[in-house]
Order: sequence, then C-alpha cells, then structure tokens
Amino acid sequence: MIKMLKMLPKKIKFTFISGAIIAFIAVIVSLLLPNFISQFIRLIFDDKELQTIELLSGKITLFKDKPRNEVRDWLIIMIAIQTAITALLTFAFTAIFVYGAEQCSYFYRMKLYDKINSLSLKNISDLKPESIMTKISNDVAVFWDFLVVGFSTMIRGFMMIVGGIIMAFMVNTTMALVITPVIPGLLILIAIIGKITSPLIKRTQKNLEYVTKNIDENIKGSRTIKTYNLENKRSKQFSGSNETWYKLSVKFNSIISILHPVFYTLINFVVIGIFMVVRHQTLEHVATATDLVNMNIFIEYLWTIGFGIILLTVFIIFGFKAKVSAGRLMEIFNAKADKLYVENGIKISDITNRNEPNYDLNIKNLNFKYYQDNPNYALTDINLNVPFKTSLGIIGLFASGKSTLVSLLLNNYVYNEGSITIGGHEVNQINTKQLLDTVGIVYQDPMLYSGTIRTNMLWAKPDATDEEINLALKNACAYDFVYKFDDNLNHPVTQGATNLSGGQKQRISIARTLLRKPKILILDDSTSALDNITTKTVINNIIKNYDCSTILISQKIGALKNCDKIAVMDSGRIIDQGSHEHLVKNCPFYEQIHQNQLEQ
Repeated sequence: MIKMLKMLPKKIKFTFISGAIIAFIAVIVSLLLPNFISQFIRLIFDDKELQTIELLSGKITLFKDKPRNEVRDWLIIMIAIQTAITALLTFAFTAIFVYGAEQCSYFYRMKLYDKINSLSLKNISDLKPESIMTKISNDVAVFWDFLVVGFSTMIRGFMMIVGGIIMAFMVNTTMALVITPVIPGLLILIAIIGKITSPLIKRTQKNLEYVTKNIDENIKGSRTIKTYNLENKRSKQFSGSNETWYKLSVKFNSIISILHPVFYTLINFVVIGIFMVVRHQTLEHVATATDLVNMNIFIEYLWTIGFGIILLTVFIIFGFKAKVSAGRLMEIFNAKADKLYVENGIKISDITNRNEPNYDLNIKNLNFKYYQDNPNYALTDINLNVPFKTSLGIIGLFASGKSTLVSLLLNNYVYNEGSITIGGHEVNQINTKQLLDTVGIVYQDPMLYSGTIRTNMLWAKPDATDEEINLALKNACAYDFVYKFDDNLNHPVTQGATNLSGGQKQRISIARTLLRKPKILILDDSTSALDNITTKTVINNIIKNYDCSTILISQKIGALKNCDKIAVMDSGRIIDQGSHEHLVKNCPFYEQIHQNQLEQ
C-alpha cells in the first residue's frame, strides 16, 4: 500500500496534506466544546451574581467576575462560534479528501490502463481478464473508500484519542487513570480481529472475480445459453459463486460487528464507575459544583476518546481492505511486460529494394510455445513465403494453430525460435506503429464500439472522407445495407453492436480495415458469417482493388480455393501447401474436408 501512495503525483499528495492539516485543526477546536458546555452546570448550581468562565479546571479563566447574564450570553456566543468553525472545517477537509480521492482514482485507472495497453496478449491471459476488470473497478473503488473515509478517520480518531486523554488528565488525574487500562484492551481486540479478517478480505475479493466472470460469460453467451436451454445450469453456477461471496462477506462483517458492542460496554462500565464515585461524594456532602462540572467534562472527553477509538477502528477496517486491494493492484503494476512495443525500430519506409518498398512476408523454421516450461509446442517448423501482392489461404481444424500464427505475424507474442520477416526484417524489430499500419487484420468476432457506423469507421482513419468510407464499404459489400438505414453512416451502433447481424458486423469490420489500405491484409475467419457468393465477391474486390498481399484464414474451402497458395495446418504444423488442385490430389486431409463440404 505504501508503494501505491508513493506513486501519487506531488499535487495529489499536497491535497491530502492540506486536508490533514485542516482535519487536525477541526479536532483541536472540537475538543474545546465540552469545557464551554459544562460551564452551564456551574451557572445552575452556583448562585453567585458574579461569575467566571473556568476552562480546564480553572487553568484558563475568561470574563472574570462578570455578571451572571453576561457570562451566560458570552458562553452561548462562544459555543455557537466554536460549532460553526468546527462545521466549516469539517466540510472543508471532507471536500478536500473527496477531491483528492477522485484525483487518485483517475490517476490509478489511467496508470492501470496504460499498463494494460503495454502488456502482450499472453500477459493479459496470465493476469486473467475477469481479474483485471475486478481490480480496475472494485479494487480502485476500495482504495477510494480508504482515502476518503479511512484517511480522515485516522487523523480524527488519533487526535481525538490523544487530545481526549490529555484533556481528561488536565480535568481530573484520578478519573483519567480509570480509562488507562481500557484503551490498550480495545487496541489488542482490534489487532486480533484484524488478523482474523485479513484472509477473509482476500478470499472475498478473489471470489468477487468469479462472480464478475460468471456475469460476463452469461451476458456474452446469452444466445448460446438460450439456444441450448442452459439457463438453470448457468443460474446454479452463478448462484454458487454469489453465495460463497455472500457467506464470506457476512462472516467478515459479523466479526467486525463485535467491536462496537464491546466498546460501548466497556465505556458504559467506566461511566457507571464515575457516577458511583460522584454519588458517594454527594451523599457524604463532599462533592461541589466544580466536581460536577469536572465530572461532566470528563465524561464528555471519555466519549470523545471512545469515538476516536471507533474512528480508528473504521480506519483499520478500511485499511485492511485497502491493503488487500493495493496488493492486487500492484500485481498489475508489477506484471512483467513482454515489451513487444517497438518505438524506435526499423521504419517500413526504410525497408526498400531499389527504392521500391518490399512487403514480402517470410516465415522460416518457426517454433512457438506459450510457456517455456511447456513440453508441447503450439507451432512447429512453420515455413511460409508470401510475396507482395499474392494471396495465401490457411485452413485447418479448430486449435490447429491458425490464430496463433496470425498473432505472431502482428508481434503479439514473443517468439525465440525461427524468424518472421517483412522485407527481410524481423517483425519484432520493426516500428510497432508502422507495422500495425502495414499489416491489417479482421478477426472472426468483430469489435464494434457504441456510437455510429461512421465513428467506427473513423477508428481506422480519423481524417477519412465520406468518399473514402463509401469506397471501403462497397468493396466489403456493406454499402447497400448501410445506405438502407435511414441515417446511413450515422446509423447508431449499440454496445456490442447487438442491433447488427453477424454478417453486417463482419463486413463493416472488413471495410474499416480496408480504409487503412494495409499492405498485408489478414482475414482471420472474418467471412464466417457470410454466404459463399458474398465471400467470393469481397475477396475478389480486395485482390482487384487493393495493392496488398492477402492472407485468408477460413474453415470454408470455397473462400480459399482461388488463392495463389493454400497452407493446410493440423496440430500446429503445416502438413502440406500448394494450389487448390495440388492439395485435392496430394493431401488426404484437405481432400476429405473438400469432399465433406461438397456433400453439404
């Protein structure tokens, strides 16, 4: 947690220091109130016409030997002023702490966002997306609670305890000694409860990740769940994780709730003891008006100390939660990134051959596995050559390594065995921004953002004109349906693009990538929702109208059969490659897929 606080900018630290100073002053001012209020008891029991305001058992005197009514009026005025000042100071430091906490939340979320953007797909997979979502939302919110509530309660609670004890000793040393053993006992109890609840907080936060994961899966897979009638099964699964989280939360709060009853019981026993002493003195005619005033002041400070302990307890509870959340957030901050972003790498414009850009793609002896200690390779001995302006088709069953290969082409994973070059230079040495401008990819599951069709298209090229957008839409066979909408390019896109069909989303995604005019275009099964005729038209438009190499990944041979070369993958290997005719004759695996699709 100290590391989390250290990384804050000086401006935010200064904000909290300012709030702490104001909170300190507010507590000092509030500690004077019992002395002023108790003076009314003196006015009631002492019938002298001339009165004096005596604070801290006569150590401070005000308005000495003044008329009773004048002293009373001044007491009322001073109490009103003191109350107003305390209220204003409390409002001020609360507002400052809230403002500072909002700045902290913004700062931490931006830092986390930047950190996540620097991570590779493997790093994100290792951290688990549902865990990242929970940390960046819930754990930052927990830390916000600590900064707003915990930080202010720590300062106020500590000052109330220390200031209350000092004031109590100044009022009556004998009475003050009575509460001395109570405070260490309460602090020991708080420490014991903290040790018990700390593991519970960790388990609760971890279980919240499972709840988040179940909700996310249920929302994203709602169609599949309804199709296969899995509502009851998924409901039971969610209910299980939610119930576990509920039980852990109840257990934590049940343990914490012990503190308040114990605290009030101990304080009330002390108060009863004080009343018994004063009662005895009264019966013996020993107690004076001053004793009654001191007793009242002392009880007020006793409750001030008690309230300070409660505030300190609140701080400790929030501190325990914040410590766990800070540790979880530091897991992201401390995550070792694969450093795949190349800022000062080779520029595409420098990859030339006789002053002509060279976009030839070559893959030689490539072996890859996601984890070094894994004995099995995801890709083994991959060799491919894609000269500029040619087309390559890749076909294979699920989990055959197609998408893994594509991710490596974009330098999304670290590879150590073999080479992947564009124009003779390794992709992990090329400037990342220019690499992504050069290599365009459309995934099977298109990601469209809430907004309009136009805003989604402009993600690829912010300064694109309507003519450029329309040309890309036409080549992706999306122009006709887009202009059937009343708003055309301004047609709204809902969150997750649920108001568009699968084929519409894929065609808009293809058009968006075409808008960038990449030199190497990868379609990763991104025509799976299109019929054969539309797929063929889109591919022909790309080959005819765009100056680029094309890599098509598909389960449908019809989408690949006209490619210059087709690679057949199985279990992370290329088992054969060549033209459609060559593979039908010489590759039994390909020929079987071909026959099955012909029969369908």
